[in-house]
Amino acid sequence: MLPYRGMVRVYGVPGCGPCEILKMFLAQKGVPFEFVNARENEEARKKVSALAGSPTAGVVLEWDGKTEVIRGVSPAALNAWYALYREERAS
Repeated sequence: MLPYRGMVRVYGVPGCGPCEILKMFLAQKGVPFEFVNARENEEARKKVSALAGSPTAGVVLEWDGKTEVIRGVSPAALNAWYALYREERAS
């Protein structure tokens, strides 16, 4: 369970370009998050592998009981996720 409503858990691997871009994006938008290293955390590795195919194939986000896989991190993909996040936070 995440520490509080709205907190985003990011599953990925350190140094992964898309992971680093996503973390910068979340910080820029003021979205509270924690990063879970899928190289060191067996549960995270299994989750990312099951949802994205491998720890380097995509970034997995969890928040408020929802899960999203972002592949090919792009401004359009990040902004689409952020719009969904904000919409759900407003309700």
